[in-house]
Amino acid sequence: MRCCSVLPERELKRTARQMNLPGFGPEQQERLHNSHVLVIGAGGLGCPIMQTLAATGVGHITVWDDDTVDLTNIHRQILFNAHDVGRSKVEVAAERLRALQPDIEVTAVNDRLTPDNFLEALEGIDLLIDGSDTFATKFLAADAAEITGTPLMWGSVLRYRGDIALWWSGPGAPADGVGLRDLYPTQPDADSVPDCATAGVLGVTTSVVGSLMSTEAVKFLAGVGDVHVGRLHMYEALTTTVRQFTVVRDPARPLASMLGAYADACAAPSTEGQQLFDALTAHHLPSLDVREPHEKAIADLPAPGLNLPLSEVERDPSAAKRALSSFFPGDDVVVYCAGGVRSDQFVQEHAELAEQLGITLHSLPGGVQRWG
Repeated sequence: MRCCSVLPERELKRTARQMNLPGFGPEQQERLHNSHVLVIGAGGLGCPIMQTLAATGVGHITVWDDDTVDLTNIHRQILFNAHDVGRSKVEVAAERLRALQPDIEVTAVNDRLTPDNFLEALEGIDLLIDGSDTFATKFLAADAAEITGTPLMWGSVLRYRGDIALWWSGPGAPADGVGLRDLYPTQPDADSVPDCATAGVLGVTTSVVGSLMSTEAVKFLAGVGDVHVGRLHMYEALTTTVRQFTVVRDPARPLASMLGAYADACAAPSTEGQQLFDALTAHHLPSLDVREPHEKAIADLPAPGLNLPLSEVERDPSAAKRALSSFFPGDDVVVYCAGGVRSDQFVQEHAELAEQLGITLHSLPGGVQRWG
């Protein structure tokens, strides 16, 4: 946190309603003004987090993201509009935040945090806020925060729900500090769990979860309210409920001492996947797309196949037999979806039927996200 400074007159006026709150006066506002937060990702969580923190008066916001604005982002990434498509996310976000709050400092880094640069990036940071959407980045962030003793506001969102928690462990943390690895000791296989592109996400859910993360961040930085390290909040949009439980430190778990390798499912195409994709694009193998029609309209492989949405199979199980019967005995059929999870499921559930029809099913690892 920066040395204490007197709030600019314009900042005093702008935050006057906030400083009228019981227990939240000029001292708390100055704490926010002197704070420096690093936000990972200018996406569905990062956008509402940065917007609310800037409006609340956090004095310095640094954001890292190497992505550009895509049309599919607009429904949940509220700092962007249709005219921003193709532009750097961090550059657009910085413009919007400076327009909203000219008296704060915004540092936009159009790059990706890695084991090579993360520890240095955390120098001088009062709170790390993780708005990323991959397991690799989340575990990298958790380990970097633990090594440096940086408090970590963590969040994730998928479909109609989201989770948030404050993790703080390592040097300078409370004796009973808790880290992400006390909840999830090891990084799961990224292909084993669907992401937002595969499973979908309700746009307003990211705003709610992002606002909850911002609220906890403001309380932590300003020193107000009830903030518990390791308390997990689970928000359910369809029931408008928030459940809580407390994660405790595992005394047998050693603290992170160095950054290692953090596998990303999309980082390195498998040999099997490459062979299937090459054969598919050369029209040597037929294919079956088990995504929904709206997904097919957004993106597809260079050599699209027969479309059989899994939702149709769920409504009418005989649809699978009709679709598979359209292939010839002896065919090797490449089954694909957005990320590989649903195609794996289809292949496993219909392997016996395929064998009866004399065909062989192969799931394309990574799906359209990797090969489209």
